[in-house]
Amino acid sequence: MENSTAQTPGSSVRRGPVPWMILCLVLASAVLALGGFLTGRAAATGGEDKGGADCSKLKKTAEKLRGETQRLETLEDEPEEWIHSLRTGAYLIKQNPDCFTAEARAKAQATLDQYEDA
Repeated sequence: MENSTAQTPGSSVRRGPVPWMILCLVLASAVLALGGFLTGRAAATGGEDKGGADCSKLKKTAEKLRGETQRLETLEDEPEEWIHSLRTGAYLIKQNPDCFTAEARAKAQATLDQYEDA
């Protein structure tokens, strides 16, 4: 008689991955994929989250430029600097439309149109 071993139902013989292992692997990969997706989405829309802080800095800069423009307007011997300050403030508003109201954007565009050749 040859050396043969009979396998009984309780013996520990590897037969390949069992269905619960496959299910665990699929769930783990789904969790990792979802985590990667959410991380990428948060990174892609990160500008919206910090937009409030950026807008407040831009508005403060616009206020400083407005004050500088008003100061230069009273000096009659510096018209080029006044126009430069005026246009800089208008460009600041025009290039950052999400931070300023429609009225401010319209005034900025009108200012740029008025002093286009200056």
